[in-house]
Amino acid sequence: MIRRVLDFVLILLFVWVCMILGLWIIDRVIVPMDLPGVTNSYLSAILKVGISTFLVLIWLWIWREIVKRSFWHAMKTQ
Repeated sequence: MIRRVLDFVLILLFVWVCMILGLWIIDRVIVPMDLPGVTNSYLSAILKVGISTFLVLIWLWIWREIVKRSFWHAMKTQ
């Protein structure tokens, strides 16, 4: 029982740290980024949103994989 709670807490800590790191990357790297060859501000904004969305989707996929592996590991040990 304690092992499952510890696994859950570690997953939550990892997810929160990754989320804060991802938000920092978006704020410090992607938002102020000047895209070479793009003069239209609307196109630049759309590309920045696309890059940010891609990072968020990667984060969600990693979270899903960690939870899925943790779940199946818990099922095997029972």
